[in-house]
Amino acid sequence: MSHSTHSGHDFRSPIKGIPTKGALNCIVVEDNNKQSALLKEYIAKTPRLNFAGKCDAAAEVYQQVTQSRADIIFWDIRLLDNRIMLHLKESGYYPIVICIADKQEQEEKETDMDVFSYLNRPLSFERFLTTITKIQDYLSATIYIHHARNNRFVFIKSEYKIIKVLFEDILFCEGMKDYTQVHLKGKIDPILTLNNLKSFTYKLPPEEFIRVHRSFVVSLTHIDSIARNEIYIGKKIIPIGDSFKDDFYQIVEWNS
Repeated sequence: MSHSTHSGHDFRSPIKGIPTKGALNCIVVEDNNKQSALLKEYIAKTPRLNFAGKCDAAAEVYQQVTQSRADIIFWDIRLLDNRIMLHLKESGYYPIVICIADKQEQEEKETDMDVFSYLNRPLSFERFLTTITKIQDYLSATIYIHHARNNRFVFIKSEYKIIKVLFEDILFCEGMKDYTQVHLKGKIDPILTLNNLKSFTYKLPPEEFIRVHRSFVVSLTHIDSIARNEIYIGKKIIPIGDSFKDDFYQIVEWNS
C-alpha cells in the first residue's frame, strides 16, 4: 500500500464511511457473546452488508476498522470511547456508528461521539432493518467525501444535481430540521442537502469548522468578527448557543 500516510490511510481511496457501491463492511463492538452473535446473524441476512469482525473492547476498534476498512460500527453503549473515534477521524476514517443501547442506557450515558442512530435492546431484526434503511437513505443523499490534503471537497446531492463543494468555500451551514443549507463564498443562494445538520457536520474537517448553535456550524476561516455572543460572517449574524460557548471561546483564545 504505497502512498499511505503513517496513519495507514491510502489517499488514492475514498474516505471510508461514504462508499458509493458494493458491500458495506460492518464490525461489532460487543462483549456480550449472545448479542454479538445475533448482530452477526442479522448482518449476514441483509443484502449489501458484510460482517468484517468483532471487538470485545474499545481498545481493539482502531485496528479492526483500519484493517477491514469498516463502513459501519455496531457499538455497545457500555464500550463507547470518544478518543478512539477521534483517532479514527484524525487518520481519515469516518465509519457510521450505530449505538446498541436500551432507552434507560441512552438517558444515563451521555457521549460526545457522533452516533448516527441507536439500535434499542432487545435486538430485533425488524429494528435492525429500519436502521440499515436509514443508513442507505443517508448514503444516497451524500455521495462521496474526500479529506485528502490535495482534494479537499465534498460532492453534495442537491435536488437533481450532484454539486462539488470545496471546504474552503463553505461560509457556514444552517440546519433546517431534516435538511441543511450550505452557504458558500460568492454565492447568493445556499445549496440544500437532504442531510440534517449533525450528519453533514460529520463530513467537515473538525479543525476548520465548529458547531456554535443548535442550528449553525461555521467556518473558522470566514469569521469576520465576534461581539455580544454573536458571530459576523459577511452580512450574516449567527448566534452562539449557551451549550456551545465554552468550546467556541476556547478555540478563539487558542488563536488569539
